[in-house]
This record gives sequence, C-alpha cells and structure tokens, in this order.
Amino acid sequence: MAESVKLYVYDLSQGMARSMSRSLTGKQIDGIWHTAVVVYGQEFYYGQGIMATNPGTTQHGRPLEVIDIGETYLPIEVVIEYIDSLRSVYTPEKYHLLDFNCNTFSNDLCQFLCGKTIPSHITGLPTEFLNTPFGQSLLPMIEGMFGQSQLSSGSSNGVTPVSAQTSAQAASLLQGVSSAAMSAAPTTVQPVQFVSDSTVMEKFFTQYKAVAVMFTSTTCPPCKVIKPEFIKMIEDKHQGQAEIKILGVVMDTGSPAFNSQKYGIRGVPTFQFYLNGRKTGEFSGANYAELKSQVDMLLFDAFPPHPHRKILLRSIVDQPNVPIIFKVPGKLDMVYGKLNSFLEQESIVLDVNQKKVLEGSKSFLENPAGTTIDVGGWKLLVDQLLSKLSTDQIFPLLDIYRSLLVHKQVSDFYVSDPSQISNIMEIVYTQQEPPKKATWLMILRIACNTFANSTLSITHFTSNLETSHRSQLTQLLITSLLAEDSTVRQAAASLVYNCSTCIATERLKKEEGTFKGMAEQEDDDWLVELSSAVLDALTKETDEAIIHRLLAAIGKFLFLSPEDTSVANLLSALDIDEIFQN
Repeated sequence: MAESVKLYVYDLSQGMARSMSRSLTGKQIDGIWHTAVVVYGQEFYYGQGIMATNPGTTQHGRPLEVIDIGETYLPIEVVIEYIDSLRSVYTPEKYHLLDFNCNTFSNDLCQFLCGKTIPSHITGLPTEFLNTPFGQSLLPMIEGMFGQSQLSSGSSNGVTPVSAQTSAQAASLLQGVSSAAMSAAPTTVQPVQFVSDSTVMEKFFTQYKAVAVMFTSTTCPPCKVIKPEFIKMIEDKHQGQAEIKILGVVMDTGSPAFNSQKYGIRGVPTFQFYLNGRKTGEFSGANYAELKSQVDMLLFDAFPPHPHRKILLRSIVDQPNVPIIFKVPGKLDMVYGKLNSFLEQESIVLDVNQKKVLEGSKSFLENPAGTTIDVGGWKLLVDQLLSKLSTDQIFPLLDIYRSLLVHKQVSDFYVSDPSQISNIMEIVYTQQEPPKKATWLMILRIACNTFANSTLSITHFTSNLETSHRSQLTQLLITSLLAEDSTVRQAAASLVYNCSTCIATERLKKEEGTFKGMAEQEDDDWLVELSSAVLDALTKETDEAIIHRLLAAIGKFLFLSPEDTSVANLLSALDIDEIFQN
C-alpha cells in the first residue's frame, strides 16, 4: 500500500530574511529554510540528532508550506530501519548550518522513500547566500560557530567588511537561527500532566484510552510523599514507548476551577482511574501497593496482552530472535584457487579490471576493516561468470558471494537492486535438474545471509510489496526442504527459521509499541504457504537437527499471531499433534 510523503517547510528567521535580505545582500531571500519529512504519521528531522514527533508539534509551529514529494511503497519497519542506520551519521556534533543540516537529511530521506530530491531553492540556499558580498563577510562568523565550510573558497580577498552594528545584528540572527535549527523540540504531551481546571481534565478523558488521576493539594503532607512515586510510576510505564498508553494527571483540588462535587472528592490524596472516559476504580490514601495494582490493572484492561502471554511458553519465548547467518568464510586460498581452475578449464580470461575486482574481493574478506571493495565491479563480474560457467562450476564464486554479503558495505549495495540475488535463487528450481550439492548449498547460504541486513531481507524478500522477490525465496525454500541431501535440507530449515524470526521480531515491536511494523500488514497467505511446506517436510524428516529448526519456525509462526490467522486452523486440519507424535 502506498504511503504519502510530505515535506514540511519552516522559516528559521521568522520572516526576517524576507524583510532584510534585499538591503543586506542585494538579493531577495524569502526564508532561512528548515525542513522535515512527514511519513507514516511522524515528522522526522535533523537537529540534536535525528528526531521524530507528531506532525506540526515542534517549536516551529505550523509549516509555512507543505510540499507533496510523492508516495513510498516501503513498509514502515524498513523506513525506521533506514532512519536508525543514519543516526551515527546525523549526530549533533556534525551539524553545520551551511554544509550538513536539516535539509541534507530531508533530501537523503526523500531520495530513499521516493527517489526524489527536495526543491533546489532549499538545498541551494547556502551557495546563493555565500555568492553575495554580505554572505562572504559573514562566512568567518558562521565558520567560527560550526567549523570550516566546504563552500568556503579559503580566501576573503576583496570582501567588504560589515559595520560593527551590522555584525552584532548578524551574530544575533545567526545565533537565533542555529539554536532554532538544532533544537526544534517537540511540544507533544508528556505522560504526566499537572492541571487545575476540571474542563482540561475532561478533555484528557476523550483523548486518551487510560487515565490515572491523583487529586492532591499543596497543604497535604501524605500527598507530598506519594506524588513523586505516582509521577515516577507513570513515567516508567513509558520507557522506550513512542506513544502514551496511560496518562497521569495531577489535579490541584485547591484551584477555584476544580469541581469537588463532580468527582466526589472528600479527602486527599485520592486516586481515580478511567478507561475510555468511564471511571473503573478509586481509592484514597498514600498506599503505594494499591496504586501500583490499580495502574497495572488499568493498563491490562486498556491493552490486554496477547493470549499467548497468559501461558508459560518458555521454549518459544526464550528462543533468540537472531537469524542464522553463515559468516565464516571458507579457506580463501582454496576457494579462489578452485574458481581460477574452473576459469582456466573453460578458457575464460579475465581482463585487467576483472582481475583487480576479484583480487580486491579476496583482500576485503581477509581484512574487511582495513580495505574497501568495488561492489559495482563485483556485481558485473558475477554476471559475466554466471553466464560463462556451468551450474556445477559456480559454487566457489557463490561461496565468495555469501561471505561478502554479510558485510554491510556489500549488502547495502544490493538494497537498491537485489535482482542478482533473486536470479541466483532461481537457479535451484528453474532448470531441468537441481544443481549439485555444493552449488545448491551455497545458494541457500546466500539466501540466509540476506537476513544479515534487515532492510535487504524485509524490503525485498519477506515483504508483500509488488516489487518484492519473496516468491523466488519461497520457491527456493519449498524445493530445498525436500532435497535428498540432509545438508541442503538443513540449510533450507535455517532459511525457514530466518523467515520466522523476521516475522517474530516485527510482532514483538508491535507489542512493545515501538512502531507499527510488518505485523500490521501480516500476510496470512504467505504464512500458510510456509507452514504447509514445513509440515510437509516434517512428515518426511528424520534428521533431529533439521526437525528442531522446523519446529522452532512453526512456534514463531504461531507465537503472538493475530487471533484470526489461518495458520492455527491449517495446523489443526493437518493434525500437527499426530505429526509430533510420529
């Protein structure tokens, strides 16, 4: 499903640029632009690191302009994964008013989401400003605040200095702009609110599903004891949560705007608990144990846990949600030697660039931290060799491929175009005869290693996007589960387990309220297809290690699944109890 992408545009100068720019610079500059990207109901922007809030709730207020960038087909978990991957790049320390700012981040994010850049009049504003005498005069001041700019020519010859008065005004303006750009703190509601007006509290009852109210007064000694505990308890319930599940309200009963008769308050402290605007509980006194019990009960009623959480499932809960990755490379001298022998056998002569790419891949695997690899050149080389070598001769090439794929520099390259990986998967089931064990095994390991990069695996091999290559992965998996060789079946079981782990991880994120992930668009048909293949394999399998992985995958397919899932009905219809007993 397509999701709209909007660019929110703000003026950091609050209109000063529009009114003063022509007289100072000789050019009309309508604003000092700050931008943010709105997608999936969140406004993402760069200031003190990458920040997110409800749209239009930063200190900038309402945007001056909202630009429709387009639509994205990437699921929200992929978007969040990408944004999280940028946090080490877009740090507060790296912010630069001219070179690396909010618009740089917005431009990167829009390109990732839609393949489109933000308007050039926004990204080009620093260059336009510095191309004026006034801009050149202020450059040293800007560089004094943020460090040297990449746009600096390194020379101030011929620049007319500004007056002391203008310099002071400019310094004040720059300080204000930089502070506004880097803070942009959200103004969203905090989990605990202090109110003195009953009408304000009534609004909270309609806005929030669960509300816990403490009625207090400034002259009440027990209130002073229990109030900090109440505040801490509510705040602790929101650690790591993106949304407010239970709102705490501290109501001052001494306020003239408080209606004691309406709430039946005869003494303080008194606590009342509301679910969907209806009072569900009340007690008086500074009783911490009772307070904790009532808050927990309110949360339970408002957000009841999945039925699976009510029973002891240690064998499933304790399973780590970590994919099985084949990280350890083979003996490189032997692997590369075998590939070169096949090239010589088929009279395939590599040109200078191809030899350099092949040698570079070996150097990279030997020392990933100290070298880089030409991934584009590697992709072209693989295409050439796949077309020239027979299926039974490509296993050393694929062994190198799967070893490279666990490194982020390589896997990130394939995020933009995973078609080569998909084509390799198809080798198993598109030919008249399946490949021999060595090639088949390496293809499965390549498929497993795509899960080392969650953006690559989720976007292109487990999502239900139209552009996804999930059908190729699924067909590879189904075909391989029934292979004669147990080593191949074990690798296929690892691939099934990785799929189940991906699903389980997203369900946990949904349960924790971190963000709405794949579980919101869970594909029941795909789960049924995978479960059918696993059950079919279980009826024939005798290898204990393979059975263990398949059963673990079934457990993850079921755990925290939607109550209306067809998987449970399928397992019952196929008599899974009988399969277990056999």
